[in-house]
Amino acid sequence: MFAESPINHHIYKLVCMLILILGKNVQAQREIKPCQQEPAFIRTLGYDPLWTALSTSEKKTVGIVLVQFEQQAGQTAPTSQTPQRSVYQHPSWQSAGYMSSITFDKDGNAYSIPTPLISMLYNPKEKLNTIYRIDAYTGVMKEWFSLPYAAKPSSGNPYGLLGITYDCTAGLLLAATVSGSDRYSEKGLIYSIHTATRKIADTLKAKDAMALTVAYDEKDQKRLYFGRTRTGEIYSLPLTAEGKFIHKQMRKELSLEGYGPRGDDKARKIKFAGGTMMVSGVAFNYNLQASSEKPETNYSFRWNNQQKKWELYDLN
Repeated sequence: MFAESPINHHIYKLVCMLILILGKNVQAQREIKPCQQEPAFIRTLGYDPLWTALSTSEKKTVGIVLVQFEQQAGQTAPTSQTPQRSVYQHPSWQSAGYMSSITFDKDGNAYSIPTPLISMLYNPKEKLNTIYRIDAYTGVMKEWFSLPYAAKPSSGNPYGLLGITYDCTAGLLLAATVSGSDRYSEKGLIYSIHTATRKIADTLKAKDAMALTVAYDEKDQKRLYFGRTRTGEIYSLPLTAEGKFIHKQMRKELSLEGYGPRGDDKARKIKFAGGTMMVSGVAFNYNLQASSEKPETNYSFRWNNQQKKWELYDLN
């Protein structure tokens, strides 16, 4: 459920190009131009960055791996059908246990978060609010920043950090934790962190979230978009250049409730391409075993600039 697909970033580049034909509203909401760099250690190891990807989706392998794909004739990048050629793992990439989201900064450093899968065997509770970083040049993964807990994970909620993303325009890392929440109370936190200083710029309290991304809205204002883990709703609020949240301007963007094969999906990942918001939805009930067995559903919402709202136009 929480695995990071090794070909997502390649597919996303292709989707961004295809979205340009969708119509007159495509520029109403738009992604921030990527500034992330491929880690330099990939070439040092002798791999072609275009045909490799860091992944957490290899369920038989604990931690992060570097997947090398077979280069196919007539293809410029891997697809979901491209076979794997090899898998590489630095010894340090297992040190945090099972992991989920991966995001890159402008220097090629990769940030990831520990997320238990099936059981807590490989993921100690005291590390579930710790962000890890793979150095762009050495390839070594170390603890980068341990975030404060609202309350420690418990048997009723074994999760800590669930979402992470990088804001290219301000050098900010955004991270969401649900640690301490339970069926009766929402204690989740979303942190805005300056990567250069490792200082917390701001905190959004009492919000359990998983999917995080930063994009420009219909007024060209930068906003943090986040998917809530309790309701299936996606909210957003402005994010300043200093990393501050403008709390009073928070708004509901859309809800996944009633859509898809289950009707109760929560947003695991959000991406933008022009006027389209692409959402990966999963079942999430703060339960390791049940959640890990449910497949994802991909939703595409298009921004209606006349009615000022999102409209679902595709799901699969």
